[in-house]
Amino acid sequence: TFFETFNAQSAAGRAGAMLYPHVRAAAGRPLRVTETAAALEAQSDWTPFTAAGWARTQPLTPRIVHRQADKVHFAGGWRRLRADGSELSRNRLLYIAARPEDGSAGWGIQGAFGVEGALAGDAAAAAREAALAAVKRTMAALSSGDAETWLDTFHFPLVIVFGPGQQQVLETRAEAAAAYTEWVQQALPVAEESRVFAAGPQGALVEQAITHGPDSFQQCFLVEARDGVWGSSAVSAVRPD
Repeated sequence: TFFETFNAQSAAGRAGAMLYPHVRAAAGRPLRVTETAAALEAQSDWTPFTAAGWARTQPLTPRIVHRQADKVHFAGGWRRLRADGSELSRNRLLYIAARPEDGSAGWGIQGAFGVEGALAGDAAAAAREAALAAVKRTMAALSSGDAETWLDTFHFPLVIVFGPGQQQVLETRAEAAAAYTEWVQQALPVAEESRVFAAGPQGALVEQAITHGPDSFQQCFLVEARDGVWGSSAVSAVRPD
């Protein structure tokens, strides 16, 4: 539905495919949180796309990465095409689809994390390695209870996507410290498996299965480079049923 409405240049249709508040995190771009469908509809503007020669967007076949009853992580992406079928640009994304518990709305896209220009093969290797190393630093600091080092592995603002319609935006390191220092300092053992499923010039998407002390869950990270330093700027977690 999202791509159909986007290609039809339907602002109302595009806004109706989302769940709110809606989160958009992209490597090298400011975090965007849109509170309502009306706000997203008002922001919709296809002029930059058509001016660049865009005619339609072709989605990539999505893959389910993680799922729970009311929330799913999809690995997907798109190619923007000219009228003759030639490619303008491409991107790989994590889509976060969710369904509110109160039944007030059906399934919608709660958020998306993007790498802003997908790479493949050898071109992606450096970004993949840097992103995995950043996540490994986060996990090592969490396991040891080193809150200061753990905080240093993130970029701010940092968005954490929880259940349907729920997220936390930590604007500064100080806010994150106030919210999570005590949790990190528990120094509970961590066992995890992480892999990169998409890489771009400035960012990568990492999927992970993790056990933290007695707690087990799955999550995805947007890890990006800022001033040459790789760190996570967006996280979304699920707890499989």
